[in-house]
Amino acid sequence: MTRLDQAPPPASSSGSRNAARGLLVALHDVTPAHAERLEQAERLLAVLGIPAVTYLLIPDFHARFPAHACADFIRWCRAPRSYEVRWFLHGYFHQESVDTARPPAVSTLTEWCARKFLTDGEGEFLVLRGPMLDERLRAGVDSFRQCLGHSPAGFVAPAWLYNEELIPALARLNVAFTESHFHVFDLLSARSLPAPVMTWASRTMAHRVGSLAVTATERRIWARRPLVRLALHPADFGHQPLVDSIARSLDALRRDRQVVTYEQACALT
Repeated sequence: MTRLDQAPPPASSSGSRNAARGLLVALHDVTPAHAERLEQAERLLAVLGIPAVTYLLIPDFHARFPAHACADFIRWCRAPRSYEVRWFLHGYFHQESVDTARPPAVSTLTEWCARKFLTDGEGEFLVLRGPMLDERLRAGVDSFRQCLGHSPAGFVAPAWLYNEELIPALARLNVAFTESHFHVFDLLSARSLPAPVMTWASRTMAHRVGSLAVTATERRIWARRPLVRLALHPADFGHQPLVDSIARSLDALRRDRQVVTYEQACALT
């Protein structure tokens, strides 16, 4: 692990062979809007015998599905599963353009490119700063508490897009974990852990075909990484080829890895 403000050192080839290897499995976009496909995802995870999964709760998906106002969804959240579930907060609206009265400005070319090419208008926390950022996070924590009865241990920005103000804001709220595309951050000890993520894209046929090829390649090139993340989305479960690829990936990654929680992942090294 490295300090948050430092680049991670190159991994030692001899050390990585001997170190314990972990797999983090996360189910994104947990919202009443995706109830049917979330149940499909749960069935697959149970059949495959996955022992631990992190669920990422969206408090009010696209400002149309307030999780804390849905009694059936709250009961579903609190129901027991055949595997251990850890709960993280996943944005608030999972959409950029909800607050039309105060639209956030794009401050850099990098942010513009990320919004244009890496997500379909769902990089909610990429441009939130200052009081708007703090207000959105506090509202998310409040909704999360109403659904689960406790505060979130972690936060994942939609599409893993955020700016330099997010991590200090999360630390002020005593949120223990967050992550980027390539790292897990332990905020309480200010350390980062290299951990690339595998995920699937389902928006168009081209996205689906491309993600099948990319994830097959990633399974090989990241085989020796100490920690790999696998991120599932409810939309994946509307396409059988993606479901088959997810199952193959879970089988392949578990052959020489232990499925871990974020706390366990940070104890691997």
